[in-house]
Amino acid sequence: MFRILLACTLVLPCMAGGLSKSDKKEIKKMLDGTLYARVDMPCATGRHAYGTYKRPLVEVSPTGINTEADTVVSASWYHADSTYWGVSVNQPLKMDDLDIDDDGIEIELEGTDDEDIQTVIMFVDVDNMEQFKACLDKAFSRVPLQDEHSDWPADIKAAIANRKLVNGMTKKQAFCVTGRPVSFTKRTEGGKDVEVWDLRTNKGVKMGYFTTSVHESTGLPSQIKFVNGTLTNVAETGSGSDFSLDD
Repeated sequence: MFRILLACTLVLPCMAGGLSKSDKKEIKKMLDGTLYARVDMPCATGRHAYGTYKRPLVEVSPTGINTEADTVVSASWYHADSTYWGVSVNQPLKMDDLDIDDDGIEIELEGTDDEDIQTVIMFVDVDNMEQFKACLDKAFSRVPLQDEHSDWPADIKAAIANRKLVNGMTKKQAFCVTGRPVSFTKRTEGGKDVEVWDLRTNKGVKMGYFTTSVHESTGLPSQIKFVNGTLTNVAETGSGSDFSLDD
């Protein structure tokens, strides 16, 4: 029995991860400044008897990103929880809080210009700085995503910076505006490859203690189409107040 206990004692520190105090200090330093999201970063928002909370839905590992968010809304007299898609691709963010423990590295984030833009994500399977850097590179860029591509046309970069879709964009360029589509279909029409993306048009439900934000618009169309890899069906649109039968 003593040998078993001794073996467990020797093994447990390895299972808990190999990040040193200096590593954790360096991690905090590396998360300082503006970070641009490479993927959509939804989180669960909720309330309970003691206040409100955010729960990470996106897990980033050195080998990939799990973005399969739970979209179920649950509620009772004492508790409510739902998914909020408040942070989209290319959103500028800054770290608000950091928690490093045996389960992973939990990073709370907020918008650089708007503190109401909030989310939380989790880095997992991180036992050394090399693995942390791999997670960091998968989740964030230090510059707006369009600025990583010197070969992209200036007008396309400007559209992405303004979160605007324009005809002629490639799928990678459009992704910098839309993020991951809710669903997509591929087919052939007249010998051309056609791909249709169904986009998320609202941000879901954000739970507060006394208030709830419901289905805030993302500003995106419900659907876009690519023909031979090029965006083709984006049209100028206006708000309901701009609508007129006289012009």
